[in-house]
Amino acid sequence: MTRTSPFAESLFSRIRLDLACGIGLLTRLPINGLLSARQRAQSGPWPLARSLWCWPLVGGAVGAFTGSMAWGLEALHVAALPAAGLALAAQSALTGAFHEDGLADMVDSYGTHARERKLEIMRDSRIGSYGVLALCLSLLVRAGAIATLPAPALVGGLALAGLLSRATLLWLPRLLPPARPDGLARSLTPLPRGAFAVAQSFAFLLAALLMTGLINGTSPPVPPENQPLFWRLAPALGLVISAAGLSGWLVARSARKHLAGYTGDVLGAAATVADCLVLAALTALFHN
Repeated sequence: MTRTSPFAESLFSRIRLDLACGIGLLTRLPINGLLSARQRAQSGPWPLARSLWCWPLVGGAVGAFTGSMAWGLEALHVAALPAAGLALAAQSALTGAFHEDGLADMVDSYGTHARERKLEIMRDSRIGSYGVLALCLSLLVRAGAIATLPAPALVGGLALAGLLSRATLLWLPRLLPPARPDGLARSLTPLPRGAFAVAQSFAFLLAALLMTGLINGTSPPVPPENQPLFWRLAPALGLVISAAGLSGWLVARSARKHLAGYTGDVLGAAATVADCLVLAALTALFHN
């Protein structure tokens, strides 16, 4: 009988717990199956900050699910725009509209000037006209982009957007202090550098793989068609990473100006804006 070394068992347990934290935070999926009996019995705080290495992976899986839904509906001859709307509805059910809620709360806070009042509004469960407008615009951009992408690009394209959007939100706790002494932002402080580096490395490598698959698997091909793969991959990958980076910069700049830091809602806003801009960038490369 082969015995597992204590180190390997400990590493495996840490990975399981980290995945449970990431999946439990970013989706509404049950996570008890990932935990050992000992982990389920523990009552201490979960290592949320340590788990951030897997957040881009969870985001990519959510995007792949959404793309699969849209692709399946289009395969059943549902028109592209209704298919996109239904796929986004399924995604919202899977995630609990977690990031969209953050976007609405952050935009609602723009209705006042005082920092403390902004933070109060962001904790209010009610939604105002600014928040409704932000949600409508984000759904419009995403649904329009999904409807525009060719069917072979849906799964990979939405997985790429989900991956990069969750990688983008991690830059805010890297660059900004928490705006409150409690909440999600405080639980990520100090941000583990190792987990952050792993998350960004995973995001870049998987983004390159996904973009390679998109370039090779869609028609018409990404121009210039007669160039080697690298010379088509580099500008395409640069475009979507730039779109994600721009969204992170815009949200971070706004959070610094209005809140002097970030909150969990700011992270959700960054993910949603990045999702929109990456999908919009993809329509410049792949379209029906």
